[in-house]
Amino acid sequence: MKKSFLLALLLPALVLAISDTKWFDLNHWKAPFYNDGRWAINNNAAAGTWPQPLSNCYVFGAGVWVGAIMDSVSPETLTTQFYNPNSGGTEGYPTLCRYWRGGSGDSLDRIYVYPGDWPPPLSRFPMAPQIPRSDRDMWCSFCDSNPSGHTSPGRPLGIDVYLTVCGYDDSLAQDFFFLKYELANYSGDSIHQAYLGMVLDADIGDATDDMTGLILDHTYVVDQETIRVQNTGFAYDYDNYEASGSTWESGTPGAVAVTLLESPDSLGLTAFKVYLLNVEPTNDSAQYLTLAGYNFQTGDYAPYDSIDTLPGDKRILLSTGPFDLAPDSVLTFWYAVIGSPFGDSGQAPSERDTSELALRYKWMRYYFDQVTGVAEQTPTAERRTPNAGPTIVRGILFLPPSLLSPPSSLFSLDGRKVMALKPGPNDVSHLSPGVYFVRLAAGGAVTTGRLTLVR
Repeated sequence: MKKSFLLALLLPALVLAISDTKWFDLNHWKAPFYNDGRWAINNNAAAGTWPQPLSNCYVFGAGVWVGAIMDSVSPETLTTQFYNPNSGGTEGYPTLCRYWRGGSGDSLDRIYVYPGDWPPPLSRFPMAPQIPRSDRDMWCSFCDSNPSGHTSPGRPLGIDVYLTVCGYDDSLAQDFFFLKYELANYSGDSIHQAYLGMVLDADIGDATDDMTGLILDHTYVVDQETIRVQNTGFAYDYDNYEASGSTWESGTPGAVAVTLLESPDSLGLTAFKVYLLNVEPTNDSAQYLTLAGYNFQTGDYAPYDSIDTLPGDKRILLSTGPFDLAPDSVLTFWYAVIGSPFGDSGQAPSERDTSELALRYKWMRYYFDQVTGVAEQTPTAERRTPNAGPTIVRGILFLPPSLLSPPSSLFSLDGRKVMALKPGPNDVSHLSPGVYFVRLAAGGAVTTGRLTLVR
């Protein structure tokens, strides 16, 4: 069982808003998401489970922190926790900054899911995506503008966050999903020396025997294939054994990993911090120091907590910065969450290796290129046409004559090029039915899409 939480301190932040919860339930992952910034936690209990259909808990709760220095007569160091591992709550508010004073809230302030009630309405969310990126897109927005939601003496930064969750139903993508965070400055002032970090409270079954690791930049050779893994922190079980109970159904524990995939100016992972249940930063200044890579207790700069020797109730923070946000500017961050086998039952940590994680990282990077390879479009409300899914092709794939060199290509699901494509008709009848990726070159631009070949 996890410790008790003081949720009553944070409940006033939710009184006037429309709070919504939707479950990401695809392939091997299942977790609830909230439009106040949190995910995984459910009724004060762990609910981020992998690998479905086993109900084995790996994530107790998670969300991002944003810390910055605000300009004023006396500059302030402020941090907003969109998931507070000490309380299980949030300093986020389930609407945009421009709407938070709206009284009773609006039913449009909710989580939108594709397929389902997609797309989010442009009339309320002009920044919202209209065309889905994956088989299971989720989108919502939240802000930090409600002062009563902040732990005293903290106050709002004045930021909006737009969250997109992406996942594929393909077999090679069954162990990971993507999180796109767009950070918008609605404060009216410049935000300086800012950091954004993903906080993940990993409870792998029993919360008290978890371990952590960091792969900052390492090259693996797995089955004669070279795989480079970067910017990845992970958590795993100390003795690789969990008894059946409320948070663990059965099986040998694996690992849960978080990868920072994209950050402003290619900053990469500038800090990986690990802290314990009763030794954690609890005020804005200490949280900001942690985001910036400092030991908040000593003030020493120690950006990467890469050595872990004793089990405990661990939280990991993967952050990037510093960066500045001009008024009304928006910056984009991508993370991936990966579940992976990690050794045999009872095996000591020193005897395990991360080759299975490296393989899943490889496929995650491949699918990330598919997620980000198609430019996101936000058409006007009058002409938006939600994507109904991948193109269905029988026998002949026709490409418009506008396609120019370099040549377009068709790839199998495992990344092998199966044929070159040309403008006009392409006979694909000799290929096996299934899902393929098509790389299209037109006028110097390159886009990637999916299609399904059928007989």
